[in-house]
Amino acid sequence: MSNLDRTRNLVAEVLRVPPERIEPETPLNDVAQLDSLSLVEIASALDEEFDIRVPSDDLGTAKSLNDILAIVERAPAR
Repeated sequence: MSNLDRTRNLVAEVLRVPPERIEPETPLNDVAQLDSLSLVEIASALDEEFDIRVPSDDLGTAKSLNDILAIVERAPAR
């Protein structure tokens, strides 16, 4: 499974939407209501899945799945 698919599945699980609703360029706010708790949950899920450390503040700037994937790819390993 690619990093894109893994990230999509995690975000979909946290937001409680089907993964197919989340396209790489789709604004996440169009898919579900994002709040600070959702962002912390996404950061935690990404930390576990990829064994990295994603600062939740970085996710605050993410507008799409592609943005989250870029954060994952540059996040430091734990």
